[in-house]
Amino acid sequence: MSSGDEDHSKGMKKWIMQYHQSRPGLEVLQERIDDFIVAHEAKEEQAKLEREAKAAEGGWTVVVHHKGRKKTTEDETGVAVGSVAQAAVLDKMAKKKNKEVGLDFYRFQKREAQRNEVMMLQSKFEEDKKRIQQLRAARKFRPY
Repeated sequence: MSSGDEDHSKGMKKWIMQYHQSRPGLEVLQERIDDFIVAHEAKEEQAKLEREAKAAEGGWTVVVHHKGRKKTTEDETGVAVGSVAQAAVLDKMAKKKNKEVGLDFYRFQKREAQRNEVMMLQSKFEEDKKRIQQLRAARKFRPY
């Protein structure tokens, strides 16, 4: 009496064996994926060629859009025509702001720095006023 299975395992062993057989290894899976991708790209390319041939057959002009532009080089200088000069790139990089975090990262630090600057300006102003008063007292004040 045969149940139709080649192996005579039953129950849990049979289920585990079926599970492992249904899950291929990584290499087999990668091969299947690569084959699928190659076949899909070939099918897409074939469909594109058929569309272009059908359009050309109907008297239409097929216009193909290429991103970017062709960069050709001058024979004498070797500089690419239509490209950005190396000096311009370097100049732009030099002008670009440095993205380092400064000392005044937090708002309160910025406020403190401004407050200190105002206080320093006020103190310098007071010193200048005192100096002017001393020069006036000595009658040596000549503004011009």
